[in-house]
Amino acid sequence: MPRSVRRVTVCLDGSPQGEALVRQAAALARRLPAGLIGLRSLQRPSPSPPETFARGTGAIHEVLEHQAAQEQALVLAARNAFAAVVRPFGVEAEFRPVWNDDPQAIARAADGDLVVLGRPRLPGLPEALTAERLLLKASRPVLVVPEDWDEDLGRRVLIGWNGSPAARQAVDQALGLMGPDAAVTILIVDEAAAAESAVELAGTLGAAGVRTAVQRADSHGDGVAEAITAAANAARADLVVLGGYSRSPSVERWFGGVTRSLLASARHPLLLSHVPEAARGAVIDNDGAAGPATLAAYR
Repeated sequence: MPRSVRRVTVCLDGSPQGEALVRQAAALARRLPAGLIGLRSLQRPSPSPPETFARGTGAIHEVLEHQAAQEQALVLAARNAFAAVVRPFGVEAEFRPVWNDDPQAIARAADGDLVVLGRPRLPGLPEALTAERLLLKASRPVLVVPEDWDEDLGRRVLIGWNGSPAARQAVDQALGLMGPDAAVTILIVDEAAAAESAVELAGTLGAAGVRTAVQRADSHGDGVAEAITAAANAARADLVVLGGYSRSPSVERWFGGVTRSLLASARHPLLLSHVPEAARGAVIDNDGAAGPATLAAYR
């Protein structure tokens, strides 16, 4: 069986875009079915100018109590707002506040099996909760949903295939998001992967009951990300699946790359999965065959 998603973490703020993203995540959690964790970013209230001049134990204690009361009020209001949005979906939901200065923000996001983010990044989220940082440090698949997306996802799926361990893991994780009548296109751009590996993947997906086709495309020098986007548009894809940072992230930062380009301009929901270099032996063995955590377990 594909990896199950038992809990979905949605990273949100107090903006209208954040509310729309919660609805998308709640709808996905209902369909899977899975629980939902709302990780709400909150800005700590700043002391007023008079409070910064407080002196003496009693005065300082009073300031701290006032600060704590303000924080509790912010959490309560955010919790109630989250509950109001999620309630119509009937999913088991948990609210978790995360302060803008929380050093454990990434670890809190990683409590779920899938992390849902908006694109562009929600204005109230701290830098720690960007797609790039979560993908590289949380060891969880990241689903990035464009802010104007109002459809379900997982019916028309495009896989950007390069045969890497990250791509194999992404496919494994995407199976749990696919609908029962999903149609999948395996796309190889330029010479990113051997045709045989795509045919093998298509056969494995077909054995799992997924309608699959293999497609090749030439970037014509315009870039792999652009070719993937064009193919996704042509297929009317509602989910693009990709191994994130198959190359070194530092190489992507300095010279650009498919992951960074798609994160910056994704027009379709984008599922990304990253395999740290030290862990790649657990995903693919030395002979290039699927490891126990990936394709061999699909049935």
